[in-house]
Amino acid sequence: MKPIFGIDITADKRNEITNGNEFITRTVSDETSDQLETNQEELEQTVEKCQLPLWIRIVEFLCGMYSAIALIGVLKALPDIGIRQAFQNAPIIIISGVVCGVIWLVLHTISKQKEKAVLKESGADTQLQQIEMNVQESYIELGVPEDAPSVDILMFKYKVKDGEIVVKTTGLESVAYFNLETKAFVKEGMLHIADVESLYSFALDELKGIKTVNKRIGIISWNKKEDPRKGEYKKYKMTVNDMGNVFFKPYHILEIERDGQSFGLYFPCYELEVLEELTGLRAEGVENE
Repeated sequence: MKPIFGIDITADKRNEITNGNEFITRTVSDETSDQLETNQEELEQTVEKCQLPLWIRIVEFLCGMYSAIALIGVLKALPDIGIRQAFQNAPIIIISGVVCGVIWLVLHTISKQKEKAVLKESGADTQLQQIEMNVQESYIELGVPEDAPSVDILMFKYKVKDGEIVVKTTGLESVAYFNLETKAFVKEGMLHIADVESLYSFALDELKGIKTVNKRIGIISWNKKEDPRKGEYKKYKMTVNDMGNVFFKPYHILEIERDGQSFGLYFPCYELEVLEELTGLRAEGVENE
């Protein structure tokens, strides 16, 4: 099965081309695409200015992790031996944990102060508004209805080994999956998935089923307005780490067949209801909580 929006690095680890171009039925104009890219680059430059140097961020992360581990160890020991005995047993660990905790707090505070100052000075709010306008213009060009729901689709790099898809992380990535925000709707017997540049279209009779993969995975960030641990998303029991990565189980694959070839559209568990409603299919293999 060939993953749509997947990037095959089996033969070329530098490959950046996503699968699924054969399903594209419409693209935005070069002018719209160029304007969006320019505005995104400007925002990225603003975000980079907000961050402390990489080596300082690494120190901040390591100090935070070490102090948390030390604190958890002490808290577990306290009910049995008390604070005085705990200090006598492991003074170096406790003192170093406190020192690392202070370092983390100082660096974290400096980071937040710098971020606030840079965002205010650079007019990041205006940049975001401009990008939102660009995105809406793209959707209009692609014929996306105003009421089309936003749906996260999973993108990832992979290698094919013994005929199987093996998802890979590259570089300094902490998780392997990126959640691409798209719009999804059904029109004239087709399921349409739109990103900000292209419209992908699949005939409803090409959709063969929804497969469930009961495996825990992580995505790099969160696109929805509501916290992944609250409200309508609370039932999925998602967790978030210190880097903002979101983890959940399971994920699903919308199986598609065209011209004798099998494709898969991978998506998170929290998008199952909307895709079941759009496609008329029901997922197989969902574990009962």
